[in-house]
Amino acid sequence: MTPEHKFHSYVTTLTIMVMYFIISELVPIIDGVGDSSMYLKPLVSVLSAFGLYGLFAKVMNGIACNWNWLKRHLLGPTYLNGTWVGRFINSQNEEKITVEFFEQTMSSLTIRGEAFNSDGSTYAQWTSIAASINERNGVLTYTYTCDSHIDYSTFQGIGVFSFERKSAHLPPTFIKGYSADINDGVRTENREKRISEKLLELHEAYELARQNV
Repeated sequence: MTPEHKFHSYVTTLTIMVMYFIISELVPIIDGVGDSSMYLKPLVSVLSAFGLYGLFAKVMNGIACNWNWLKRHLLGPTYLNGTWVGRFINSQNEEKITVEFFEQTMSSLTIRGEAFNSDGSTYAQWTSIAASINERNGVLTYTYTCDSHIDYSTFQGIGVFSFERKSAHLPPTFIKGYSADINDGVRTENREKRISEKLLELHEAYELARQNV
């Protein structure tokens, strides 16, 4: 079951439970209306169901956006939300630290990243264009737009990362793979670790990256 299907199954179950109690209370009242009750019952049922479903979906989505424990449960093995750090070697054999922020909802994933030189200055920044997660194989694939702070060029690329996880039903603790810029096609390997399920401040994340990678 996909995260979206799981989410909507919970909303549907909750709607049915509440509808049962609402109808059990409203039916005696509607019956007292008289002959028109035969038209009111289905109308009230349909309107109530649609209204409650929309309300519960909005509330649960809002909770999931702010409570990571619920988002983690709903997304299961595809849960990537948080701050990830890593390290790679560029074509000039220079080591760079990376910090990436994974902003995840029930149906989307946005990745914002930054690479740093050894002195802490910015080497490059990138933002994902589209991202896809293969839950069964544990693979994240995404395209991105990158801005270089070396020659101030802008280009696109693709990233492919495999999950390192303790079980197929658990989210990864590490991701390992590569990114390749379209302008040169060279693969840059990286192994990233999630240091927080929250989106940390960039400076804090960078300092933690220096200690953890």
